[in-house]
Amino acid sequence: GRTDGAMGSGSSRSGAARGGGDEDYAALRADILRAVVSAKGNACPIVVRNAWHAAGTFDRGDGSGGSDGATMRFAPEATDDANAGLSIAHHLLAGSKQRCPFDVSNADVWTLAGAAAIEKSGGPKVEWRPGRADATYEGPETCPPNGRLPDAAQGAAHLRQVFGRMGFGDREIVALSGAHTLGGCHADRSGYDGTWTAEPLRFDNSYFVNLLRLTWVPRRWTGPLQYEDRESGRLMMLPSDLALLDDPKFRYFVELYAADEQAFFRDFAAAFSKLLALGCPRECQPANSACPFAKRARL
Repeated sequence: GRTDGAMGSGSSRSGAARGGGDEDYAALRADILRAVVSAKGNACPIVVRNAWHAAGTFDRGDGSGGSDGATMRFAPEATDDANAGLSIAHHLLAGSKQRCPFDVSNADVWTLAGAAAIEKSGGPKVEWRPGRADATYEGPETCPPNGRLPDAAQGAAHLRQVFGRMGFGDREIVALSGAHTLGGCHADRSGYDGTWTAEPLRFDNSYFVNLLRLTWVPRRWTGPLQYEDRESGRLMMLPSDLALLDDPKFRYFVELYAADEQAFFRDFAAAFSKLLALGCPRECQPANSACPFAKRARL
């Protein structure tokens, strides 16, 4: 059980990882990556998105949300429009959980997969620690309310509200936005369509380079407002991406990361590691974290 009521009254946890040492988690990580990158294709972008969305519901005001619990398995969180298509990642990662020789939670598998996929794609090593547990469904209150994830149609004020609710500042907001260097949008899921970079399976700073150096014009199509590059017409940006250019404080970090990929990697790794551990038990927190938003110790 838990010593706080962060996920709704009476919500309980099961399936916390027990008995897994460093070598065990290294083996689990390798198994996850064999499933994620295989002859069937490269699913790194969707498992990163899954980890991001599982964690990005955290509210530091009441401690609810976050990756602990893996509550996206349940409605209403599973039906949030922002999570469309993520059941693909859940099915993909279920095999690794089943094959694991020790007891591991979906919450740990999902977040470990996200961290591992960043590095597998050429990005930085993201510190990750186990200790999350899975929630048992006890009604809709088991899940955080829908609508907590960023809305791509919104601007700078919305980004600060959503990320500020989790405890992130401007530098971390821009760094985490750099996850758009991976993957793309699918019209049948988000309504948007296209990729931010020419190599959407490689984690690098090209998202920021493109944002800064290309000319972005509204795309003429029947879908929601998005932008395409005037130069080739093959890349896209969302309104929330262009907000990073329009806001001077955000733009400072866009320019920094476009010029210095190692600065982006360093800041992204720290922010993503923090994101994956928000609202999680103390043992999940990054080593360099002051752990301000960890759950109270379990009794």
